[in-house]
Amino acid sequence: MKPIKQITKIILAVIWVLLNTLCFSCERSMVGSTFLEEPPTTISSYVEENKDEYSHFWDLLVHTEMNLTLTAYNPNGEGYTLLMPNNPAFDRYIEKSEDYNTFEDLLEDLEFATLLIRYHLVNRSIETNDFPFGALPDTTYSGDLLTIGFNQTLDSTVYKVNNLAPIVEANIELINGYIHVIDEVLDPVEFSSYDWLFENEDYSILAEAFTLTALADTMGVLRQDQSGAFIKNLYTVLAEPDSIFHNAGIFSIEELIERYNSPGLEYTDEVNDLYQFVAYHMIEGSYFLDEFSGLSNYNTYANAPVQINADYEIHINTGVDTLETIIDGSDTTFITYVSMDMVESNILTKNGAIHVLHNVMEVFVPSRTEITLQFYEEPRINELKKEIGEHELTNTDSYEVLSWSGPESIWYYSSGSDIPATSNDYLYVSGNFTISYTVPKMLPGKYTVQLKTESDNSSNATIQVYVDGKRMGGSFDLTSGGNPYDVFTIGSVEFFDYDQHQVSLESLLPGELIWDFVRFIPE
Repeated sequence: MKPIKQITKIILAVIWVLLNTLCFSCERSMVGSTFLEEPPTTISSYVEENKDEYSHFWDLLVHTEMNLTLTAYNPNGEGYTLLMPNNPAFDRYIEKSEDYNTFEDLLEDLEFATLLIRYHLVNRSIETNDFPFGALPDTTYSGDLLTIGFNQTLDSTVYKVNNLAPIVEANIELINGYIHVIDEVLDPVEFSSYDWLFENEDYSILAEAFTLTALADTMGVLRQDQSGAFIKNLYTVLAEPDSIFHNAGIFSIEELIERYNSPGLEYTDEVNDLYQFVAYHMIEGSYFLDEFSGLSNYNTYANAPVQINADYEIHINTGVDTLETIIDGSDTTFITYVSMDMVESNILTKNGAIHVLHNVMEVFVPSRTEITLQFYEEPRINELKKEIGEHELTNTDSYEVLSWSGPESIWYYSSGSDIPATSNDYLYVSGNFTISYTVPKMLPGKYTVQLKTESDNSSNATIQVYVDGKRMGGSFDLTSGGNPYDVFTIGSVEFFDYDQHQVSLESLLPGELIWDFVRFIPE
């Protein structure tokens, strides 16, 4: 096993360019930012010293004993970020609450009070300059994600947490992290994406379509993996509000059925065009706006992927049709892509994000794109990628897209260091081994297959590569590549169906393998 190198902090780039379409030459300024020249105290001490203004939150800290946690440094070495509601926020929260008549009632519910505090505390120190346009780069102490949205005016930027709570005082810097004061209390998100659609009357047509096709049954917070264990069910919904359907002449679920249903087939039949239309609105995996990058195809629950091009704005399925015509004086612009409401998107649910569409999105088979895969389709890997360290993976039968034989364990490293592996993470296996990775569905056609592995270490293995059981090229000696990491071109493969495929690496001479990614390039 290779030792982990010195851990360094990853600074997450902020995706401001997505906002340029909202304000072309706006000069951002932080509203209510507080920067202290020398952080004088801890987060806990700051709240105590200002408890006249934040008395409700201070009472919660003391009552749940979380004040002790915020008196110390984060043991992970990353500081803390506290999203702290002010007193007026708590007053409004109690006034609207169906469970608590007074703040004292909330305090007496120790289990919920503890959850509420933990939900407002992020396990990393983050100032607003490092906010992404999506989920924060680490979870809260309740194990949940929080999202950041931006409302931009001519002279300021207002940050909103979970599309709900504006930050009214930002970047209070303390010795063990940051406080950002918010003007609403954040209720822990416990609902699925389907629950959100069903409970919001503005999305009644799409919600009913999910129900009729039985896709609602696949949209729960949890699902069972192949071993029978319950794991978080992650997917992304692209959703048209009823008003967008109305613009297309669809005013009810009956009219949606009339437009897309295949006569003689049950709504739940996967070959029914109505089923395919609805399933096309669910992307496999969780993606917030800042996680869309470049031009890529994203697999859906339908028989075709959706193509997303994220540049200065997000275009979906470019070339699908002329969906809008914009006339400005003598200039006419034809909109040939599905667009997205950037401000209203990033709706947070237990399953991931809901993004709001500006046009009706029909099933469209896009062109093929380059695909680089790093094992994140495996639920356990997806959970571990933000946890710095080395992680032993045991019991091959409990994994969905990874399997291996030979050694009892393989290892996943998420180091956060300066190793030249993509995203600073990789899989590690040693000895006589076969390791297989079931990759997501890809459009039919010919692809060049590439692997990136460590390639300049005398203890490395010599390997043979297989795709869907077919041997690809000759053997690859990973002991003397000349570079710490090399990208090997394995050969060409042709796929005839939109389906999953399996890539297998077998050791011909025993040794170590550090596997960074597999890539498919359309020919």
